[in-house]
Amino acid sequence: MTRGLRQDLIAFAVIGTVIAGVMLNARPIPESRPVIAASSPVPVEQVPASSPVPDLGSLQEDIGSVLVVSWQGTEISPGLRSLLDDGRVGGVLLFASNFSGPEGLRALSDSLQALASSACLDHPILVMLDQEGGQVNRVQAAFAPPSQLQVGSGGPDHVRAVESASAAGLHQLGVGLDLAPVADVRTNPGDQVILDRSFGSNPALVAPLVSAAVQGLHDGGVGATLKHFPGLGGAAGDPHVAIPTDPESEARWEQVQMPAFAAGIAAGADAVMTTAVYVPGLGGGSTPAMFSAPVVGRLRTQLGFGGVIVSDSLSMGGIDERYPLPEATVLALAAGNDLVLLGSGDPANEAEAMGAVRAAALSGRLDRAALHESAMRVNQLRDKWGRRFTHCRAVK
Repeated sequence: MTRGLRQDLIAFAVIGTVIAGVMLNARPIPESRPVIAASSPVPVEQVPASSPVPDLGSLQEDIGSVLVVSWQGTEISPGLRSLLDDGRVGGVLLFASNFSGPEGLRALSDSLQALASSACLDHPILVMLDQEGGQVNRVQAAFAPPSQLQVGSGGPDHVRAVESASAAGLHQLGVGLDLAPVADVRTNPGDQVILDRSFGSNPALVAPLVSAAVQGLHDGGVGATLKHFPGLGGAAGDPHVAIPTDPESEARWEQVQMPAFAAGIAAGADAVMTTAVYVPGLGGGSTPAMFSAPVVGRLRTQLGFGGVIVSDSLSMGGIDERYPLPEATVLALAAGNDLVLLGSGDPANEAEAMGAVRAAALSGRLDRAALHESAMRVNQLRDKWGRRFTHCRAVK
């Protein structure tokens, strides 16, 4: 038995333990939703013995790197600790309900930093949240900015200064990646989700403001995420309720939505978030954009983006009602997302998603080399913006 195979078999057994250990608190799963069995044998026979297998490192390490977990409450529960420790998950998405004010956020960040050390992780746990401004500020503090629409009225220099101050505040509290700025250009009055979260409706004005926001976040010491690719501003509705459809043509998209994303990428955005919207004009057909390889692939081929592609939360109402979390996770990775926001808040459910990724990688449904490349991109992001910690090997 090779060392890599032994590691994978051991890791699979650990994930079985994680799932079994947290299932007591799991939410009931509808019968129509398949459950990933923790006791399923690892299908090692599917890899021919005569086929040379490249050294891609630990499969479990790669799986942990590409998943982002979340939870209910302010405490790190045993189930969550198992995901971060045994599951090697390297990203957490926080909401306002996870901490009490700035002091609570800093204390939680301290706990996660200590956990990264005790778990002997090779990279920091990347703490991320939404601090866009206005109605979407997870941290209520003096540095919390007004809405993007309001800040943008002051021009690029003002946007950069405001975002720099916001990022500096987040950095002091242990946040590494802001899921902002919003790059959507709001052109549809039937929109129910972007509203004043956008810098406006004029592509020529929005693009430089998005660029300035990225620069400001970097000035303050926090990574920047453009969202919501390929753009929600032209669609009516709200994907948190039901997946909307944007009927615009490719030519129209290139004129209206694409420039802001291109500007943010040129400014050095660290991540781009894909979302749940039907865009038949971009080749998405009846598949949500975040699950469509032709749509997600435009970030690499058309916009030349080399950073981390991150999915929007897979637990939004529009996605959750159609796709069980384990299946949605595999679909997101297969489409070209590097990092997946699970968003269920249930460690048992998120452990099932982890198991589904492992099964898909072992069966060949997910390309093992592509999964490793995604993990490498995410780990570079963790090393750049994650909070430094003392590695366990240095602890005596």
